[in-house]
Amino acid sequence: MVCGRIVARVLKAAWTKNGKIVIPPAFRPSYNIAPTAGIVVFRATAGAWDASIMRWGLVPSWWKDAAKLPGQTFNARAATLAEKPTFRASFKRRRCLIPVDGFYEWASTGGKTKQPFYIHPSDPEGIFHFAGLWDLWETADGAMESCTIITTEPNALMAGIHDRMPVILTPGNFDEWLDPANQDSGRVHRLLVPCDQTLMEAYPVGPVRGDGPELIARMA
Repeated sequence: MVCGRIVARVLKAAWTKNGKIVIPPAFRPSYNIAPTAGIVVFRATAGAWDASIMRWGLVPSWWKDAAKLPGQTFNARAATLAEKPTFRASFKRRRCLIPVDGFYEWASTGGKTKQPFYIHPSDPEGIFHFAGLWDLWETADGAMESCTIITTEPNALMAGIHDRMPVILTPGNFDEWLDPANQDSGRVHRLLVPCDQTLMEAYPVGPVRGDGPELIARMA
């Protein structure tokens, strides 16, 4: 598992070229968001950005079993997006950004326990924009939008914690990534690389249980 818990507190630095994005009223700040919960997603529609709440854990449009939704789809490996049936169509035309204040990752300590780290932007006023995919799943009982976070190889900072990391995009890449008319998978795939490590900071924290600001307190 990589990037299995995220923090979305204020999202105050949400970036857009078209003025301020209105975060949906359903957004509930949390220091411990797990897969299958609702998370904020930015996407481009009709030349502008919008923000939606989607299920974290992509359910492809062709899924048939309403009694059992697919598991382990909260992350998608960058290297295989164009091959996997679950993500292939979304990679071509349903790309999104997932804004977060930070995320947790667990580093091996050589024993049975792992040390959690909180990873956040080095800019105190910044947020991460994860590269993501979304899809719309429709059944006789209604429709549901869902999403996944794309992961790639680690940069130098993350390599000491985990062997993968989320793809973190910067403003200069947002338009190319979000444009639904850009269906050249090779062209957008080049964006799915580790970000500059100087954009990130990481420090150890205590057990990630419950919810509250104490979860991101630096261990003494």
